[in-house]
Amino acid sequence: MPFPHDIQSALLFDAPVRHLEAVMRSFVQIETARTGVGYNLVEARPGVFYRLFGGGELMVTLEYVAAPAKAEVFKPAMSSAITRLYCPEMGERLMRHKSHILIGVSEGTIPSTPDIDRMLAQIGYQKPGATLPQFIRRLEACALLSRLAMDEVPASVVHWTQSDQLIPGEMFDALAAGSAPGPLYVHPYLYSGGEGPNGKALAGIRTFGAGHFIDREIRIEPSELPWAANFETILAFLRVATTSNGYIIPDNDTFGPEDHSVSYRVRHISASDDDVALYELEPLLHREYGFQAESYVPRERVFDDRSPPADLMPAATSERQELIDEWQAKRAMAEGIGGRFEVRARNSQPGAPPPAQPTGFGVRRMFGRKAG
Repeated sequence: MPFPHDIQSALLFDAPVRHLEAVMRSFVQIETARTGVGYNLVEARPGVFYRLFGGGELMVTLEYVAAPAKAEVFKPAMSSAITRLYCPEMGERLMRHKSHILIGVSEGTIPSTPDIDRMLAQIGYQKPGATLPQFIRRLEACALLSRLAMDEVPASVVHWTQSDQLIPGEMFDALAAGSAPGPLYVHPYLYSGGEGPNGKALAGIRTFGAGHFIDREIRIEPSELPWAANFETILAFLRVATTSNGYIIPDNDTFGPEDHSVSYRVRHISASDDDVALYELEPLLHREYGFQAESYVPRERVFDDRSPPADLMPAATSERQELIDEWQAKRAMAEGIGGRFEVRARNSQPGAPPPAQPTGFGVRRMFGRKAG
């Protein structure tokens, strides 16, 4: 569901801690100075629980529990390969923690529970906070509170529940400092695809958390490319979708950076009996790793979509106009985010030069383009 209402983190400590009130006060001071909008303390049990309201209709809770968190909560995240990659000893850290702090951020004064949400839906009431900027604001507030809580006493583990990730404490600050959507907010579940023809292990990615920003999760089928390279493309796809004037790359279009070092095709996969609807990204080109798929259409086949060659266009006038109108609309979307739009012919034209060979690498702005 896009834009979850409740954002929560759990900070696990190897010993008792006593700095919850200091965290609360630091947060209020920073937010008041930054935004000019203060918070009211509406409930307090000193050292144990605080509830704040303000800062643009945000409800903030901080709770200290002098006991370990329930182990079953962490089972899904522990089953993820990315957890072991981030921290091979994550299991031991979970077993040894002695206390934890729960941080929650929500919008408005009405709590979110299945019963309350169902009742509100029946009467047509739309809860506050149902926009992307408000969702990102909740994420940022929770991330700031989590970072403040670890300034004096480092946590061993942070459970970021929005993307269901277990993050080692020493790694959290760098992830939380990044903008959303970023690695903290999108969980890359890795899965094996066996080996490729050259003996390389193939790894696929299916996200959890991307659907909180857009309407679907994202998948990349097992590929010989490193998972981190594919994950960066997933984040780039999300940045295109969530930036100002952003948009979802249309079905069967390709996108990549302006230096043309990377190219992926986007497919909109409909829901089926076996799975939900997804966005699938297919690697076509990645010059840093010497990868080029057979289906990649090189830039030498680009033509001006505003003056297309007659022999590449449909014979029927109505179909030609429909295609030109489609290109015009897509050009407007790409240029709206500061990118460019290209159309390429799949089949070689007479006298066309051979495809370019892979060279250097560098990623700048992302843009959408059609390989027609």
